Amino acid sequence: MKRKIAAVLMADVAGFDLALAEDEAAARSRLAANRTVIEGIVVRGGGRIVPAAGEAVVADFNSAVEAVRAAVDVQETLRARNKPLGPAQRVDFKLAITIGEVIDHAQGGEVTPETLAGAAQLVSLAVPGGVCISRSVQEAVSSKLKLKFQDVSEAGGDADLKSAATYRVASERPVPPAHAPSSAAGRLGASAAYAGLTLAAIVAVIVAIPRTNTPAPKETPQAAAVAPSAPAATAPAPAPVTHGSLVKPAPNSGRVEFLPAQPGASENGDASLPLDANAAPQAPAPDPASILTARRMLPQAWRDCHSSQPASAVTACKTLIDSGIAKDEELAHVQVVYGKALRDTDQLDGALQAFNAAIAAKPQAVAYGLRGTVQYQKGDLEKAIADYSEAIRLDAGNGEALNNRAWTYYRTGRAAQALSDADAAVRLLAKEAYVWDTRAHIHAKLGNRDLAIRDFRAALKIDPTSTTSKDGLTALGVN
Repeated sequence: MKRKIAAVLMADVAGFDLALAEDEAAARSRLAANRTVIEGIVVRGGGRIVPAAGEAVVADFNSAVEAVRAAVDVQETLRARNKPLGPAQRVDFKLAITIGEVIDHAQGGEVTPETLAGAAQLVSLAVPGGVCISRSVQEAVSSKLKLKFQDVSEAGGDADLKSAATYRVASERPVPPAHAPSSAAGRLGASAAYAGLTLAAIVAVIVAIPRTNTPAPKETPQAAAVAPSAPAATAPAPAPVTHGSLVKPAPNSGRVEFLPAQPGASENGDASLPLDANAAPQAPAPDPASILTARRMLPQAWRDCHSSQPASAVTACKTLIDSGIAKDEELAHVQVVYGKALRDTDQLDGALQAFNAAIAAKPQAVAYGLRGTVQYQKGDLEKAIADYSEAIRLDAGNGEALNNRAWTYYRTGRAAQALSDADAAVRLLAKEAYVWDTRAHIHAKLGNRDLAIRDFRAALKIDPTSTTSKDGLTALGVN
């Protein structure tokens, strides 16, 4: 066994009795679903789930910063899930983070009873939907995260629990009626919770950031077809999505259009969302439609969805889709990125389903173009041509779709038909080696030897490592 110091996060259900009284089956279903959400965010944020009592979720993190980020993401996500529900239907959680000792052994990790008791006491001082952290955590993260920490010092209280200051998390709405919800502290027992433990100061994490007035960036026509538009003037518009290297499906089919992540809301959202019910009102109030978006409510999942690591992107994009928060154009965009990640992990049938869903939500050239590459990989060349044609119809300047249709025509023996597409792709993407390589193969097929040599050499000038262009020249007897 090995002992280590780690950031320990505890999440415990709050006000569950009211939800149980309203509809027990629905309440237990929501509890299980919310626990799954919490565990998923914790794992994606670098945490490790460790054994806990009752409904509590306990995890350890090597980094206090990542623990706080995960806690913020959890409460933002649960707040969005609870938004359409009545007060008696909601299943809230209270979160706390402390620094303490964790034991590593062959079966996994285990938080020491003293650390668990400290975390449980922090949870008991939090309000539903809030996050309490110890002073040591606050000192570790205050300079690294753009969050507000509210000191709400109070006099009185148990002498064993007092410190130089006491801090309590704020709440978006008034605390539920004062019936006593089951809590981690209660289940752990008073003796464990109070066993000679002097708590560090607790700070309130207010998940808010001042509203920004960043002007919307200019978008290219291609970007406008991909990025979901900002739903209200208070929300920053997504960054332009530019075409990257979508190459012909073969012989270099591993590369497809790159969809960079659109900027999220810093670390904690774009719009001002004060959690303190008694805080001074913000004026004007933000439009809910500009806040309740997956990009803002699930910033970590949004970033991971746009990750350059396809496996991570698949998991995060599915989280965004399953959350039910993404709607309309935003959902179509996420489905496109999800389909691309599935395609890049060779899950072609899943990728087709994602692109179909994206097109159903909002037909876009990028979705048709990417679906065409999947159709090509599955051997459905006529379907691929149909998708590329629709992408070109929606965006006549889509050089990638023109290049891909040219190559697919070439592969189906229609070299003459392919040449006009290849010429257009070269005009649009003259700095890309792959379009010259495509046209060179077509010229070679048509017997235009000199033109083929010229284009192969142009491709190699841009990308000297292109094996397809080197092989093309060799086939023409050129060194």
